[in-house]
Amino acid sequence: MSELEKTVTILSDEYVQSVRTFGALSYTPERICRLLGLKKDESIVLLLRIETPGDVYYEAYQQGCALGEYNIDAELAKKAEKGDIESITLLEERKNERSEKDMRFKLFGI
Repeated sequence: MSELEKTVTILSDEYVQSVRTFGALSYTPERICRLLGLKKDESIVLLLRIETPGDVYYEAYQQGCALGEYNIDAELAKKAEKGDIESITLLEERKNERSEKDMRFKLFGI
């Protein structure tokens, strides 16, 4: 078994929940590796897996990011319903940014 195969085995599913949680906090994949205290080989493997569509780590990270955005939007919506002008403005800006990001991802995969 090669070193890479050993590293992939080490990262089986043990960090999935942490990756989801850190994604919800909008942490970059590199920061997640540092926070998890991963060795260089482990970091490389995790970074590759987070970037690979269909991988459990990719799905966890994407789900975490989406959940974090939802939580922010939900809080802004609550404040906006009470008439907070700044929250209304921020919520609208976030909607526009999200639409643009979604379109970029759909068209270009970025």
